Amino acid sequence: MEQQLDELVGFLSSPRPDVRQLATSYIVDFSQPKSESFALLLKRLDRLVKPLLVVCHETPEAANRAMSTLVNLSTDAATCRQFADEDMLAMVVRMITSPSCYIADPACMLLSNLTKNADVCRLLCALSIGEVPGICSSALALDQLTDVFVKGMDRTYNKNATFNFLASVFADVTNYAFGRSYFLEPAAYDGKLPITKIMVFSEYPEVIRRGGVDSTMKNVCFAKDKHREILDPQGTNMLPYILLPLCGPEEFDMEDMEAMPEEIQFLGADKRREQDPKLRAALLEAVNLLCTTLYGRETLRAKNVYYVLREMHKVETDDACQDLNERAVQLIQGDESHDTRNEDPADDADAFEDI
Repeated sequence: MEQQLDELVGFLSSPRPDVRQLATSYIVDFSQPKSESFALLLKRLDRLVKPLLVVCHETPEAANRAMSTLVNLSTDAATCRQFADEDMLAMVVRMITSPSCYIADPACMLLSNLTKNADVCRLLCALSIGEVPGICSSALALDQLTDVFVKGMDRTYNKNATFNFLASVFADVTNYAFGRSYFLEPAAYDGKLPITKIMVFSEYPEVIRRGGVDSTMKNVCFAKDKHREILDPQGTNMLPYILLPLCGPEEFDMEDMEAMPEEIQFLGADKRREQDPKLRAALLEAVNLLCTTLYGRETLRAKNVYYVLREMHKVETDDACQDLNERAVQLIQGDESHDTRNEDPADDADAFEDI
């Protein structure tokens, strides 16, 4: 088999397009994760990845097979490390941002695998690839990816793509302080905070999109020094988008509801709570993280978040969500001590461990 794979990998670099494209039709079958051939392909990454990226720009059939192979290979960390390279990463981003690319969505899947690598995340946050007409007046890759993600909602930019998997990319980069900083600082080209562009999808029907958005909102809450801006109703105003998926059809007393964010008042009898327990857990983790600062706790008290958690707890069936709910209630309803009133807000990725 190894000799056969060596020949196939060699054909990918053939000067003849028909030979390259035929080779991809075979190699994709060898790239199934956990197979014996998959492990053998990983030993040949240096001769495999760049030629596959070239074929991604050829016929639609060959491009799909080449991208499928890359997506499969990128489930392994060794492949992700290969893409911690500015030129190669830029090739992937340009496929995503091209309005006529028929493999833009698979390219988003590839990028969402690659950003499991910290070096790729760091490089992506700094990557500049030149402006793309029709997206935004910025050369920064993340600016373009954020705006194209919004445009994917109704396929107005690329009829072949929804860009849903970019939500997972945003969740990955916000695992790091530099990624959180990007989403919580105004973009240079339009003055808007990137988090405000994506948080509106927290109740989107497609689970990949809303799941990545939920995780991104949770992650930016690790930036304790930004809690005031995150919760500002005249600013970022992220709290309603955290709470909306946690709300069901329950009615609240008028006196209790008046203090709640306007966006979660009078939701109606057909309001459905988030069905995925992992996503409910991510949102509850965001609430808990906001409770790691005095300002956060005081704001959640003033907004009567307790009542949302109380009604949710009554019907919650997931043990992890019940635990997170109860921890948040304890922090919101608990009395403040001298120590808790004198905290040092800082971006703290270990904050949740201290709850």
